[in-house]
Amino acid sequence: MMKIDLRDVKVIGNGLTRPEGVMALDDGSMYTADGYGRCSRIDPNGRAFFFGNLGGMPNGICIDNEGHCIVANIGNGEVQSVAPDGTHTVLMTEADGERMFTPNFPFLDFAGRLWVSNSTDNPDIDASLKPPIPDGCLTLIADGQPPRIVADGICFANGVALDADEKFVYVAETMRRRILRYRIKQDNHLGQAEVYGPEYLGKLGFPDGIAFDEAGNLWVAFPVTNTIGFIDPRGRLEIFLEDPQGILINRPTNICFGGKNRRTAFIGSLGGTNVPYFEVPYPGMRLPHQKE
Repeated sequence: MMKIDLRDVKVIGNGLTRPEGVMALDDGSMYTADGYGRCSRIDPNGRAFFFGNLGGMPNGICIDNEGHCIVANIGNGEVQSVAPDGTHTVLMTEADGERMFTPNFPFLDFAGRLWVSNSTDNPDIDASLKPPIPDGCLTLIADGQPPRIVADGICFANGVALDADEKFVYVAETMRRRILRYRIKQDNHLGQAEVYGPEYLGKLGFPDGIAFDEAGNLWVAFPVTNTIGFIDPRGRLEIFLEDPQGILINRPTNICFGGKNRRTAFIGSLGGTNVPYFEVPYPGMRLPHQKE
């Protein structure tokens, strides 16, 4: 697959702060997390409107079937559901009786299950980003039951995705520079962790957000090297876009697909003030909030 260059990248929105999480809607608008303890909605013309008084540091997001923005708030340890009018409820602060200090990314599947990565047990996130410490986990909210831990021992659990068949859940294990996956059993318990793709993603640095397209490619954002790539169905890593100077892609963290036929990739980031986007060869995998 051909790489693209920065001339193929456009941006939408402005005035954002640390828009780590991004989600595209069918009407051409999109939601983002915002570092000022809120969310933004960007209309198709690029105007950004802010809503929600969430506190902390909103991180990864997803959208439920009612149009609520589900936020993993890594700054205050809450998973929050934010209505379009800005009111919010707290969905999770603990799992199996343990405080979840660092919810990172939520993923809602077609069965209505909400999967949430918790990066580390250490509220001091910077400390957890030094030596690899296996204190991250994956949690699950399903079937009206209290949140529970379904996988642990992860060295900084980050982006989460399910494949099209929803047979496996995938987690970026950032500090070991690899992607893990777990088979989902009928009772929503998980099988053993296995590495998906390269055992070690090497000089590209540390994988963050992940998302599938309809061809079975697992797209990965690499914030340290300002790189977007994907792991193809054969397990090979391909680089699609690089921005070494961080001119447009400034510490990319998450990726979502939207636009016509979901052929546009939108990029969340730690360092951006807008949302970069570019065309991709295959449609992104449809998420539950997307009807088209």
